Amino acid sequence: MNPTIQTYDQIAVEFARQTWGIRLERALDSFARYLISPARVLDLGCGPGRDLSLLRQRGVHALGADLSLGMLHAAQVRVGGALVCADMRALPCASATFDGIWLCAALLHLPRGDAPRALAEARRILHARRPLYVSVQQGEGEQWIETRGARLLVYYQPEDLAAIVRAAGFGIPELWLNVDETRAHVQWINLIALAE
Repeated sequence: MNPTIQTYDQIAVEFARQTWGIRLERALDSFARYLISPARVLDLGCGPGRDLSLLRQRGVHALGADLSLGMLHAAQVRVGGALVCADMRALPCASATFDGIWLCAALLHLPRGDAPRALAEARRILHARRPLYVSVQQGEGEQWIETRGARLLVYYQPEDLAAIVRAAGFGIPELWLNVDETRAHVQWINLIALAE
């Protein structure tokens, strides 16, 4: 089994407690501007459901998907609703099913070589001219960290991320950087992409 998924299965409750108060208001506001109501959104890599809850509070019909059963259980306890265990590289969804995809910090744990396939899947299930939000940590290369279990972290530069998103069939109207709310030394790349 994937060590990253095993780790998240084990730390899901603690992870939810530590990250629940983080609010990505700029990202949520930007993403919402491109949605057409009533919007059906997939929170891909939803973790314990924090952003899923925030999307629903904004009136979005949001479905959560994650590969970690531990994270899905935490999401069920905290927010409930529609949740599915799914691998972002092979989504169990029909084409052109969603009006938006929220992909917050999930590519961070996917081997770089698998990112194009995951983004192609996102494009496949998204209606044309609908938004995809992506966030990843800025940096170089990839590494396994051993904090509370083994997790793969894959880093990007803005131009690298933009290139693979465009190659998957998206235009990019917005891209920005911000510092992590809990760790000032960590910078995040955020982008809004529109399916072409």
